[in-house]
Amino acid sequence: MACDIYSSYLIGQRLVKSMAPLFDNVAIEPCLLHGDLWSGNISSDRSGEPVILDPACYYGHSEAEFGMSWCAGFAGSFYNAYFEVMPKQPGFEKRKDLYMLYHYLNHYNLFGSSYRSSAMSIIDDYLRMLNA
Repeated sequence: MACDIYSSYLIGQRLVKSMAPLFDNVAIEPCLLHGDLWSGNISSDRSGEPVILDPACYYGHSEAEFGMSWCAGFAGSFYNAYFEVMPKQPGFEKRKDLYMLYHYLNHYNLFGSSYRSSAMSIIDDYLRMLNA
């Protein structure tokens, strides 16, 4: 078990050391993020106005807000409206899964091994893409 954990750590470190090209030509201007944006944290008040619940706010790259998109359940209109306010940066599609990886690793830490394979799959995909 300790060997598996150490091996996974080394694989993760390979990704960390080789991911800089994913951010080439990207102007990151930190903004206030909800931090846990998914359908379970969206509701409406009595008048039907949207309400966002359970914030885990921090300042970060606007793209990080999509890290929970694997369980968000938002329609395309949500993403279109978001990108009108915060336009996509060059290479967004290549970085999208990197921000999902954070949440898969967090869920793996909090809720157990059922999230490990998704996290490792994302890491493996990036290592192949980056030739690392």
